[in-house]
Amino acid sequence: MKTLLLLIIPFVFTMACHRSDKNMPGETVATRARIVSNLAVDGCNWHIEVANADSSNTETFIPTLATEPMVKAAVPAFGTEDAYSFINISLKYRRANTKRDLLCGFLRTLSVEEIEVLEIRKIK
Repeated sequence: MKTLLLLIIPFVFTMACHRSDKNMPGETVATRARIVSNLAVDGCNWHIEVANADSSNTETFIPTLATEPMVKAAVPAFGTEDAYSFINISLKYRRANTKRDLLCGFLRTLSVEEIEVLEIRKIK
């Protein structure tokens, strides 16, 4: 019994201390990200990719319709027919808790979380 407890207790504490990379709704996040369009190679239409702290996972977002003009102002290619782009940006955003469809290769769509873009600038 003691052996079982000695195995379980560290596991419970490890799980309780684990921090998720996902930010909470309404939390403002400032990060480096990429605006991507790779539909031409069976990827997806224009979207924003944000990597977690160790770059082991990437989340895909779409700006809300209300903040798309801000993205377009910072990155004029956004939303155009430019079929293959990877543009590094500095981004401040909040999760919008809504989803929208993203067109991808082979006419499939992904339901992607929207973000409210607060600040954006292209990194040269």
